[in-house]
Amino acid sequence: MNHGYEASLVKRVVNQLVAGIVNGEYKDNVLPPQIMLSKKHGVSRTIMREALSILISRRMLDVRPKTGTRIRPAREWLIIDEEVAEWRLRALPDTECIRRLVEFRSLVDPPAAALAATRANRHQRIGINAAFQRLVHASPSEGLQSAAEEALLTAIVDASGDEILRQMGSVVRVGIRTMKATMRAQPHALARVPESQLGDYGRVVRAIETADGQGARTAMSQVLGRTASMWVEEPV
Repeated sequence: MNHGYEASLVKRVVNQLVAGIVNGEYKDNVLPPQIMLSKKHGVSRTIMREALSILISRRMLDVRPKTGTRIRPAREWLIIDEEVAEWRLRALPDTECIRRLVEFRSLVDPPAAALAATRANRHQRIGINAAFQRLVHASPSEGLQSAAEEALLTAIVDASGDEILRQMGSVVRVGIRTMKATMRAQPHALARVPESQLGDYGRVVRAIETADGQGARTAMSQVLGRTASMWVEEPV
């Protein structure tokens, strides 16, 4: 069978399955067995398996032993594709792309910090503070500091309780990680986290601890301002 024809078949089946999911056609949010789905949509089990795997990768479906293929809640569906974001950043690691990444990050981290300040539970606040302490005391090596910084940002976004921000944040983290790896040899690449930025992160954490949403948002915006000045020739 022609590869292009197979791809179009898979796309058609994916669209049909999504339509059925959105319209609530599947009883108890459970899909029929693959063999039944294949007959219903008039395709081979191989095509059906590939279509289902696409929906699974987008977090729309969940496959478990004995329970079959279940439809996941819409709030858990993958809205932003991290792989595509990584490929784009890896392909074109230029100044304009970095500028756009910082701008995109401004849509995620400041509002996430503000929400974390008002929504985080005691366990999450302790986790955020612990992640900040690991960043402060991390080895000067770029790899260890980068991992600690990413863990802190992830903890803050998770504590926001906002699924959209969490997914957007995942793309931001992939972007930061890819940029650092690709541009490490560039003169304007990020090295270790400077003391001034650690101070900004400290203000974010303290604002979250005291439930100061506006303070957390402002401090995180200051973090991004310093990041922009290090990554691009002009502030964004």
